[in-house]
Amino acid sequence: MGQITHAQLLNLAGYSLEDNSHSALYNHLETDSRKVGREGVFFALPGVTSNGWEYLDDVIELGCKIAVVPSELNLQRDDIELVSVANPAELLITCLHSFFGRMPQRMVAVTGTNGKSSICFYIAQLAKYIGFSSGLVGTFGVGPLDRLTEAKQTTPDLLSLHLTLMKMAEIGVDFVAFEASSHALDQGRIEGVPFQTAVFSNLSRDHLDYHGDMNSYALAKQRLFAFDSLSHSIFCLDDSYAGFMAEAAAGSSRHYYSEQNSQADFYVKQLVLEPAGCRFILCHPEGETPVFLPLLGRFNVQNALAALVSLWYEVRDKSTLINGLSTLSGAPGRMDKVELPNAPLVVVDFAHTADALGVALQALKEHTNGRLICVFGCGGDRDRGKRPLMMAAAMQNADYVWLTSDNPRTESIEQIFSDVLAQTNEDEAFSFEPDRRAAIRQAVLSAGPNDVVLIAGKGHETYQDVQGVKHHFNDKEEALRALEAYVN
Repeated sequence: MGQITHAQLLNLAGYSLEDNSHSALYNHLETDSRKVGREGVFFALPGVTSNGWEYLDDVIELGCKIAVVPSELNLQRDDIELVSVANPAELLITCLHSFFGRMPQRMVAVTGTNGKSSICFYIAQLAKYIGFSSGLVGTFGVGPLDRLTEAKQTTPDLLSLHLTLMKMAEIGVDFVAFEASSHALDQGRIEGVPFQTAVFSNLSRDHLDYHGDMNSYALAKQRLFAFDSLSHSIFCLDDSYAGFMAEAAAGSSRHYYSEQNSQADFYVKQLVLEPAGCRFILCHPEGETPVFLPLLGRFNVQNALAALVSLWYEVRDKSTLINGLSTLSGAPGRMDKVELPNAPLVVVDFAHTADALGVALQALKEHTNGRLICVFGCGGDRDRGKRPLMMAAAMQNADYVWLTSDNPRTESIEQIFSDVLAQTNEDEAFSFEPDRRAAIRQAVLSAGPNDVVLIAGKGHETYQDVQGVKHHFNDKEEALRALEAYVN
C-alpha cells in the first residue's frame, strides 16, 4: 500500500542526518510483534495488558531491524536500531498519512452506550441514497455498505483502523461512519483519524468493569468531541449527558436533535406509531416535512434523526436527504422482526443493558395488543452490578419474563442467575431456563397470537460463548424454529 525510506522515517522522528547511508526501504508498519518482518518498522506502543517494547526480542527473531520506542524509557539495544520519540503513536500516524495512503473525504464518528451501531448503519444508508459511496467500521461489519466483512471488535486498534480507512478510500469509498467505543477512546485507538463530524446518542451504565465508575466512562466518551479535526458535533438533547459532552466541543459547531424537545435544532411532532413503522412531522432548520420511517420504536426515531443531522450539512438538497428516511432498513439484530401468520410476533434485539432493555420493551409495548413477553440473560465475566438492574427493567416493562443464558463465558450460570435475582421476589412473574434454545421455544409456545416476544441481548451475534468456546447460536433461527412449531 505504501513505503517509507529509513531517512524519511528518521526525518519525521526529528533526527538530523549527517550522511546518506539511510536508504533502506520499509513497506509495512506494525504494532503487532507477531506480524513484523525484515522490511517492516515496529512501533512499540503501550497496551492494556502488555506493552510493545516488551516484545523486542520477538521482533528481532522475525528479522525486524528497526523499532520506534518511547524516549522516556531510555532503552538501549545493540541487536536492533531503536528510534526514540516522545510519542510513537503520533509518529506512526504521521508516517501512515505521509506515505501509506489517504483517508476518505468525509467521516463521521458515533459514540454512546446505545444506538451507535444503528446510527452508523443509517448514516451509511442515507449517504448512499444521496449519492456517496459509503462504508462502515463497527459492530455490523467493515467495508463498503454493500460488501461488509465481519468486524472483530467495535473499533479496531489504532493501526488497523487507519489502514482500514485508507483501504476504503483506495477502493472509492468517500463517506464512512464508524463507531467510537469508550474502550477505543480511552486507549487512543482513533487518534489521528481526521473525522469531521461526531455524534453522541446517550449514556447509561455499561462497561464499568473496565472504566470503574460512570464519571470515568463519561469522560472517555467526551474525548471524542475534543478532536481538532471536528467541524460539527451532534448531541441528543433527550439525554442528560448531552451538556457534559458538549462542553468538550469548543472547536466545532454544535447541533442538537430530539424526539420531541422543540429546543433542539431537529425534532419531531405528531408522532404516530404504526405496525409498520413511525409517522411524524420532522421539524428542521428549513421548516417542517412529513415523514414515514419504516422502523419500530421511538428510539429509532432518535437514531434516524442522528443520521439525518450527520449528513445535513454535507448536502444542499435537503428534501432528497429527508426522503431517504423512508428508505431505511432496520439494523441487523436491532428490533429485528421474525413472524409467521397466526403466530405471535417475535422481535430480536441487541439490548444488553438495563436502559436498552427498558427502552426496547417500552417501544414494543406501544405496538402490542396482547401480552409482552421478554427473554433475556446477562453475560458472564462482565459488570455484575448491572444484572439486577436488567431484571428490574424486564419485570417493570414486560408482562412475563424468561431468564436464560447469554454468553456465560467462564462464569457459572448459577452465579449469574444469583446476581440477576438478587433483588427479585419469588412470587413475581418469571421463569428461568438455563438453555437459551429451550427458553426461546417455551416463551414462544406459551404466547398467544396477539402477543409479542422480545428476545434480547444477542441481536446480530451468531454464537454463545461458553468456557471460551464459541458455539453457533442465532436468536432469529431459534425464533423461527419455535414459530414453526407454534403454527404446526
